[in-house]
Amino acid sequence: MENADTEARIQKLRSRVDEVDRELIRILNERARIVQELLTIKAETGKPLFDPKREEEILRRVAEENEGPIYDSSMREIFELILHRIRDLEAQRGEFSR
Repeated sequence: MENADTEARIQKLRSRVDEVDRELIRILNERARIVQELLTIKAETGKPLFDPKREEEILRRVAEENEGPIYDSSMREIFELILHRIRDLEAQRGEFSR
């Protein structure tokens, strides 16, 4: 009976992981759409598209707000990747120069 209980618990946790993954995908795409809108406004008003100070502020805040168990440095790396990939997306669209 213990084996069946263990398998049920594993399946329940895997289901929760799948739900979180779907939510992460939705949120990352929402973030990318918001950035696209920001870039459109910046382009229309002649503002620089890339703001390294803002990016550093985001990365600092990520580490400050992180409650773990992911290490602050690892969380920062994850967000650096997110920021770079969204910037790559915009570069591919020809709207963002690195």
